[in-house]
Order: sequence, then C-alpha cells, then structure tokens
Amino acid sequence: MKIYKLKAQLREGKGSSFAKKYRKEGLIPAIAYGRNEENIPLLISERDFYKLLKSIGDETAIIEIEYDNTSKRALIQEIQRDIISGKVIHVDFHIIHAKEKISVSVPVVVKGQENSPGLKKGGILEIHLHTIDIKAFPENIPGHIEIDISNLDIGNSIHIKDLKIENVEFEEDPEEVVLSITAPRIEEKKETEQTQQPEQA
Repeated sequence: MKIYKLKAQLREGKGSSFAKKYRKEGLIPAIAYGRNEENIPLLISERDFYKLLKSIGDETAIIEIEYDNTSKRALIQEIQRDIISGKVIHVDFHIIHAKEKISVSVPVVVKGQENSPGLKKGGILEIHLHTIDIKAFPENIPGHIEIDISNLDIGNSIHIKDLKIENVEFEEDPEEVVLSITAPRIEEKKETEQTQQPEQA
C-alpha cells in the first residue's frame, strides 16, 4: 500500500472561536488518536489536505503525518464537512502501528465488465457491497479489493467466501453476497384502454 505524507503542526487553542480563526487562515483543525496513544490536536493545511484527497481518490491509504520533528502513521477515520459549503472543517486520524492488526473498510473495484457473458446477454450487475470490512497488519491492507467478473453469467454471484487475499481476514459474513448478475427486468405494460363491445341491435 502506498504511503502518503502530510505536514501538520500541533494545535494549541481549542474551542469554536479558535477553530474559526484557524479556518480563516487556511488551516483545518484535526486530531490523531489510537490505542495506547494520547490524543494529538493538530492543524493541517487546507490546500495540502485537498491535494491529498485528490491523490488518494477512493482508495484506502496510510497517511504519514509529520509534525514537531516526529511523525505518526494513520488512517483517515472521519472527515467532517460544513453542511452548506461542503468544505472540510475537521479531520480525525486513527494512529496505526506496524505490529498491530487493524480493522478497516476497503472499497470494491469491479473489472472485466466488457467480457462478462452475463452482461453481454443484457444482464444487470448489482453491487451489494461497495466496501468490505477487513482486518490486517498495516503493510498488508490493500488500497482496494478488485473483483474480476469476466466469467460471470446471469444468475452468478460473488460471495465473501470467494475472495482470496493473502494475509487479510474478512470480517463480513462468508455467505454475504458482494455482487451478482441478474436477469434483465421486463416491465409488463398494462392496457389503459378497454375494448368496447358493439351494441346489440
């Protein structure tokens, strides 16, 4: 998994008044926390964070936060946005450790649609799980879980138990359906006009 670096600085002031002041200066209040770790209040550049989000895309990624001549590796736990503007107003980071397994949701990426016999017949691809919960050491966390449907026909499904990723534990029910190809739906047209019977003489 690729590791992205993000510069930060320790945050001194707390409360809404300080938060507003920092945001006017182009800084986003953040906090980093984790097992056996003290909470670390931080400030990150709004510009740098948006650039980071663009680079990561929909992937799950490890962030190396550099601050005060030290660094911590973490996952983005939560991003809070302003309801009206949509701008990021706060970020939570979950500190991780190399020798400690962590639980994380990883996005599903589907490939092979152009070769799927089921889709060629007009079948419909239904994705039931867009993310999958896994548990692994940080170095083994995949950025995404790729599922190839090149051989999937109508009526076929992929379950959690069908996925094989080395050094990764799945926390979902093994019988859970990840995706399936179903037959095309045929909508029955209802007649709106009634046939009039000819009047008897």
